[in-house]
Amino acid sequence: MLLSSSVAEQIVDQLSKVMDHHINIMDINGIIISSTDPKRIGTTHGGAVRIIKEKLKELLIEADGEYIGAKNGINLPIEFNNEIIGVIGLTGRSEEVFKYGQIIKKMTEVLLLDTYVREQKNIEQKAKDRFLEEWIFGRYDTNHPQEFKARAQMLGIDTHTAKRVLVFSVKKEDNTSASDQLQTDISHRLRNHLKTYPQSFLFRTSTLFICVFNRIPDEEIKMIAKEIEVIVTEQFKCKVYIGIDSNDPKPIKVSFKNANTALQASVKSNDNINIYDVVNFDIFINTMLSKYKEDFLDKFFNQSNQSDIKEYIDILRVFYACEGSINDASQELFIHKNTLQYRLNKIYMLTGFDPRKISLSYMFVIAIKIYDSLQSEKDL
Repeated sequence: MLLSSSVAEQIVDQLSKVMDHHINIMDINGIIISSTDPKRIGTTHGGAVRIIKEKLKELLIEADGEYIGAKNGINLPIEFNNEIIGVIGLTGRSEEVFKYGQIIKKMTEVLLLDTYVREQKNIEQKAKDRFLEEWIFGRYDTNHPQEFKARAQMLGIDTHTAKRVLVFSVKKEDNTSASDQLQTDISHRLRNHLKTYPQSFLFRTSTLFICVFNRIPDEEIKMIAKEIEVIVTEQFKCKVYIGIDSNDPKPIKVSFKNANTALQASVKSNDNINIYDVVNFDIFINTMLSKYKEDFLDKFFNQSNQSDIKEYIDILRVFYACEGSINDASQELFIHKNTLQYRLNKIYMLTGFDPRKISLSYMFVIAIKIYDSLQSEKDL
């Protein structure tokens, strides 16, 4: 393992919290790469050079200048896997610092091991992320099937069991984009949470978080979605929009595409969790371009202005909520029955479709949904 200046700085920072003496860490060449005395960083420590060259267990320096660039104190090798990778030194009079020598050596090596373990976990996580990204977005599984299978097995990813994909995006409460650091923090928190689910993986692109699970029922994946929502909203104070693919078995690429379609519906609707469903008309309306929605409403209501369209939609919404009852709808709207009939006739004349006919009601339900979807987009 290479002892980098960033790792050395972390160790010095931790040790300085419990030690009053100056602390120095030297690399394998005897150069001071981190110190509580900034002026010494980048200089050669002659005592460290001797420890590395002669593989000494420790070196007590009695006076400043006894070795080039060294001050009085205790110096000990930093060992990893039985190899010297650096030296740590504690500055001070020998009778004061000698007793701390083995303690700081052991503390340093424990901190170094902890850093190494975390680095290895990060490397493994990046390998899994890369594999999942290539599987979902590329042709790795078809172009290199043997290598794909071997890597999956090495990384512990089951590619044979049918999968479900959940995707989500986050925004800050003021609707601005979440920073990269914030998204990284969210990833770490959710990965820890999802560990309880077997074969669950999470990685992110520049705009999306993508979760992969073994195929599970709608109720269970909805529960996971709600857990994600609670963690992101309560702990990170962000809005979250979630899309889930349908439960039928399919290639993972199709699962992602469907989940992303459901996500677009979540972003554009009042319901921030949606499951892809081929018979869910709301999903397809919410994926329509705004221009097409505007064109539909403009043509359907025969070039009426926005204020009039809103009035027609409000009447139709109440009328169908009352199951087409003139009496109930007029009471709900606080208007006379004849007034409601007049307005429904006006809608009939404008659109060419009678909203009172059951066989034509679907046209107006579509218009209501398109109008609502368009309004939701304007509110984002």
